[in-house]
Amino acid sequence: RHQVSERMTLTADTTLYLHYEESSPEFTMKCTVGGEALGAAAVLERFAHAYSKQTGSPLAPGGLHLRDSRGAAIACGALLPCGLSNGADLFVSVEGPPTADTAPQPQAAAPAPPAVTAAAPAAASSGPARVTAKEGSAIASSQARMGEHSYYYSVGKAGDPERPPVPQPQRTCVERVAAGAPEATISSFSFEDTDALVKLHIPLAGAGSLPAGAIRCDVRHRSFDLRVTTAGRLLRLHVPLLHEEVEPARCALKTRQRRPGMGGGDAS
Repeated sequence: RHQVSERMTLTADTTLYLHYEESSPEFTMKCTVGGEALGAAAVLERFAHAYSKQTGSPLAPGGLHLRDSRGAAIACGALLPCGLSNGADLFVSVEGPPTADTAPQPQAAAPAPPAVTAAAPAAASSGPARVTAKEGSAIASSQARMGEHSYYYSVGKAGDPERPPVPQPQRTCVERVAAGAPEATISSFSFEDTDALVKLHIPLAGAGSLPAGAIRCDVRHRSFDLRVTTAGRLLRLHVPLLHEEVEPARCALKTRQRRPGMGGGDAS
């Protein structure tokens, strides 16, 4: 039978820096992972032992957990360096600040991060709730002590709930067309072709009384799409490919009254 080994062999050494900043005394330990990967739980035990030896303050490894520089939790069963780059910073958190009577406890699951509270805005405010550190928590203590160098410096500082809302573009409602409204192709038109200008004339009864925006024409360099919304239907003249290129910025759409003697009514 073949035996499956859980060991992971590394091709190069990886140096990690573990920091404890939640309470005094603060402590940093350099950890080199080489040859074989190390479990996060074993690294935390090594950190707790080094912390107690160097500072004289006990630290129970059972209540510790790791987070990377982005704040993402690293499971106790993870094998370091678990994709971390050489020289990466890791931060050690504890359920509460270490005390003199703290006794070693058995290994436990990674605890939840220090509590934060969401401060509800006033009823008249329409902005999002501000996330702030709970007074007296380890996060608030770290912010007060370390300032902008605190690992939790950004908590409560991202965004400004008092900033005015972004104005939304105003939309002009022309005429609502029900979903699936019939679409008809405009088949009656004439045009004039000169050296520098082409005019397209489309007779349309009632064009002069349509609301603003009911007639729309999208002109591109080699095509145009004319749409007229009227009487619950959509009239369309779409030319997908013109013979020559046009200048969209110089194109214009005009609606005018039909001249007397031309059959009466409005025309576009």
